[in-house]
Amino acid sequence: MFRPHSSIHHFKRSFATVATKNARSRRYLATGACIVGIYVGWELWQWHYANDKRLNPDRYVQLELIEKEQLTHDAYRLRLATDAQPQLSFPTLSCLYIKDDNIQVMRPFTPINDPFKDGHVDLIVKRYHYGSISKMLARTELHEKVFVRGPMEEYPYQPNSKDEIGMIAGGTGITPMYQLIQRVLNNPDDKTRLWLIYCNKTQQDILLKKELDALREQHKDRLDILYVLDNPPSDWQGGSGYVTETMVRTMIKGNNKRLVLVCGPEAMLAHVSGQRARDFSQGPVRGILGRMGFSSNQVWKLE
Repeated sequence: MFRPHSSIHHFKRSFATVATKNARSRRYLATGACIVGIYVGWELWQWHYANDKRLNPDRYVQLELIEKEQLTHDAYRLRLATDAQPQLSFPTLSCLYIKDDNIQVMRPFTPINDPFKDGHVDLIVKRYHYGSISKMLARTELHEKVFVRGPMEEYPYQPNSKDEIGMIAGGTGITPMYQLIQRVLNNPDDKTRLWLIYCNKTQQDILLKKELDALREQHKDRLDILYVLDNPPSDWQGGSGYVTETMVRTMIKGNNKRLVLVCGPEAMLAHVSGQRARDFSQGPVRGILGRMGFSSNQVWKLE
């Protein structure tokens, strides 16, 4: 049957309108699905970011404070929960960066355990009047989160690379030394001899003394320790006052491949080895070690 031209034209327009509406609906659906997919993906990434507790040197992760012990009037042992990574080796000597997210300031802290093996981070924190991060950590409550990034290698230690390693530490500067001492003495193939001069104000300020004394007792032929106090008691058997050249010479046993690590307050570094340079490089060796003839490849100043 013959259909008038106007009817055919109207049918084509109606068909075209329906097709256009269907195409537009499909585009809307595709756009909506894409937006939903992006949102879900973003939420999943945010969830993973917030719950990923593996230490990472490239970004900060939020770790929960699960234990807190006061050691002295101004020092604490903190334990942060992380995910164990037994397939990795935690590098010695390495620190972690701790950040105060409110003021965007970070400082290095050295764990005294192996976080990759243990599944937690143990830190020794001393509350300094001028230390924004140490004060923040000292007031952190259980189950609160701490921003952590690392490990960040400070010195690339290799077993048996030195015949003797000396360490001169003050205050919480003991933490990288303790990390190294444990790693060396727990490795039966590492024959490096160690000595430590550890400086504090009072006997009560000596951190990790029980642990250090136990290691010295177990490894009498490998580890010597001299404790030095600014204000010693009358029956004190260790050193007193500032570190002296005589103290250092008494600890040194060999003349071959040796290294001295120094870590502590700026005034102590200036006295013992000279401070690090303004660009945070090692800078020249000065102070006691400089006068004793130690070269720049025999001294390493830790943060």
